[in-house]
Amino acid sequence: MSAAVKIAKWVQKKPLILIRFDEAFSESLHNSRQGFEHLTIVKPHSVFQAIKLPTLCLLEIQDGDATKCYLATATRKTAVSTFDSRLTIKKLRALSPDSLQAIEALISDSRMKRLLGERLPDEGGITNLSPKLSAHLVDILAGNSENQSALDTALSLLPRLRRVTNSSWAQEDAIQSAMAAFGIRGNAIPDQVVLKRGSSSGLGLIGAHLYEDNVVHSDASRLPGFDAISADVTGRAVFQKRDERLVIYTANKLPLEQMLGVDLIYINETRGNIVMLQYKMLEEDKQDSDSRDWLFRPDQQLRDEIARMRLPDFDGSLSDYRLSRNPFFFKFVKRKIVDDTHQSFLVSLDHLNQILAAPEAKGPKGGVRLSYEALDGTYLREADMLGLIRSGYIGTHKAETAALATIIQEAAKGNKAVVLAWQQKIQEAAQ
Repeated sequence: MSAAVKIAKWVQKKPLILIRFDEAFSESLHNSRQGFEHLTIVKPHSVFQAIKLPTLCLLEIQDGDATKCYLATATRKTAVSTFDSRLTIKKLRALSPDSLQAIEALISDSRMKRLLGERLPDEGGITNLSPKLSAHLVDILAGNSENQSALDTALSLLPRLRRVTNSSWAQEDAIQSAMAAFGIRGNAIPDQVVLKRGSSSGLGLIGAHLYEDNVVHSDASRLPGFDAISADVTGRAVFQKRDERLVIYTANKLPLEQMLGVDLIYINETRGNIVMLQYKMLEEDKQDSDSRDWLFRPDQQLRDEIARMRLPDFDGSLSDYRLSRNPFFFKFVKRKIVDDTHQSFLVSLDHLNQILAAPEAKGPKGGVRLSYEALDGTYLREADMLGLIRSGYIGTHKAETAALATIIQEAAKGNKAVVLAWQQKIQEAAQ
């Protein structure tokens, strides 16, 4: 079921809200740092009385001499005084067309057009729509492919409604892992997010973005081997912290719903290390009703992936220290059931190979399996892994930069979504 169909059903129970900002509110919003990610509106109780939350809202905001329309999610309303309530709105994402009147012009059904015309708010006003009109507007907006990212973002904030494929979720988790390894909070606002028009990217959920048909044209020559995936890049986000910059790229070789796995390639130019994570899903062990264990059964796909995880030979001298120069790690995650936190463990490729060869990894029927119980705590936790990446204690040596091309090319060959997090010194990048 598509995002548009899910949202259309949702707004028939909790109808859309229309909001039109006046010049003063629009200017304040544009001058705010986090306004397009999280804003609040205070009005008399009666204004919000008929609103059912959470639901979607269409906002028309003044932008100089023109206007722009945004889709967002109104998440809650709270009484803040005897007379007033506060409405919380999250993640404003640009829509096409640019005004509520232009959206009205797209309606061909005369009755629906009349109903919307009657409900269009005055400048500074807020109105809510009928269930049928709300669903009709969602269908119209979904007819424009440029609005897909806004619909996906809005859907992500509706409780228990959003269901993502393993690869889509893992791409979003990989983005959060890259930010955490760089020392950035998960709710931080990037300095820039650029998405490829018509593409789907987990970066669409982390900040206001622009569309650009070729998001990596100027970057392809700056990173060895990066041209191997440049045609498939779907988005780029840039974070800046003191004298360092983190650039996260998302890319896909096939539609996300057809992908079987997602890799995170973390390139820390500050420390000179490369680390690659590959995601695997843990299944709940239901054979024993008393068991609370989660397990993964190795298959031919895993063996094929391990066979590709090889670094080129290196004959030069190595001056920097590493606990291990092997950059390959596996992240095993409990299969997602609902939209909540996910427990996981990580093991290195070397450790995984040892596990696969160990007799204790075999289950009751002789099959090899990985599980919490079998590992008995001998694995890396998320915080452990992020600290090792950030400090440069694991991954390739600085002198092994040539291996980067091989890693990226191998990741691009398999039908995978790839997240490339590129951390670099700003001064070095400017040279």
